[in-house]
Amino acid sequence: MKKSFWLLSICLILAVAFSPLMTDAGRKKVKITNIKAASGLPYEEGKGGLEIGTKYYIDRDYVVTEMPEEMEGIQWIMTGNGDKQSKGKDFLTFKVDVPSIIWVAHDSRGEEDKGGKPPDWLVEDYEMQKDGKDPLTLAVTDGNMATFNLWKIKESVKGKVAVAGNAEPPAAGHGSNYIVLVEFDDKAPVDSKGKLSSVWGDIKGRINQ
Repeated sequence: MKKSFWLLSICLILAVAFSPLMTDAGRKKVKITNIKAASGLPYEEGKGGLEIGTKYYIDRDYVVTEMPEEMEGIQWIMTGNGDKQSKGKDFLTFKVDVPSIIWVAHDSRGEEDKGGKPPDWLVEDYEMQKDGKDPLTLAVTDGNMATFNLWKIKESVKGKVAVAGNAEPPAAGHGSNYIVLVEFDDKAPVDSKGKLSSVWGDIKGRINQ
């Protein structure tokens, strides 16, 4: 009887340890911490997931009006539009606890098809996503901009993430700051060694009680 009890307990502990938390939208949740902007503005993780009707800046009241269905509910970091002329390779930093895909929603006016230029870091580390021949976008109530173009990081990251300034060279044409989206990379290899060690320690502690 006691053996069966502990076998069931072990199974439950392992299930909890290796099951990621879920967001309200049913997405696997990424723990985002230590969000810091070099400007000192209080960037923060958005409450709930990004959806139509969501306010996305800390210092403006613009909201999302259209977005790709597959991205509804994605986690995001509320940036400040007052930082649209920001510079520095580590302008925005934060940490993620699991392998994560980082997206940058970039002012479409700062893209070549509208006569602008994106910063080098965006082109080098991210890839603009397409919907057929057209850019994949977020539509917003900022009438001067109308849409963000969505750029996806080329390699998922874990730990510290650094996003450079919106106006890093040779950026031109933009009139609004980016926002950052974050999602769990469910295709990344699972690093189970650390989890197994802590889980086994917990199991032994319970058995010896």
